[in-house]
Amino acid sequence: METIKDYSYGVIPLRKEGEQWMVFLINQIPRRGDIFWTYPKGHPEEGETNEETALRELFEETGIVPDEFITDKTFIQEYTFMHGKQRINKRVVYYPGFVLSDKFTIQIDEIHEAKWCTFAEAQNLLTHDIAKKLLDDVAVYLENK
Repeated sequence: METIKDYSYGVIPLRKEGEQWMVFLINQIPRRGDIFWTYPKGHPEEGETNEETALRELFEETGIVPDEFITDKTFIQEYTFMHGKQRINKRVVYYPGFVLSDKFTIQIDEIHEAKWCTFAEAQNLLTHDIAKKLLDDVAVYLENK
């Protein structure tokens, strides 16, 4: 069985609403499998840095440009899944992105829907446990911000 490595980069969009932190989630239409709630991310294009990929994907999928983009703090997901007869070892690196506006425009061919939500709402929406754990890590990071 063939094993391949796959890398993606994304931004976890965050904004404050009063005293409460909000996170932006997308209901992604994947190429393989069911629609699921997650964070904006994607694959690099030729010559792009990880950070450039994350920002480009965020903008393409949501129209969001962070007002503050943090590159010295990352949140990483690593997991393995099967696609056909290939085992895929996936690594996704996310950067926090702080946003002032709640405006967005989704890329309809890749995103079914999207929304700003509280962390509690996000925990109920996120499809995969690894994404929920990542949100817990983001919450801890924000306590010190």
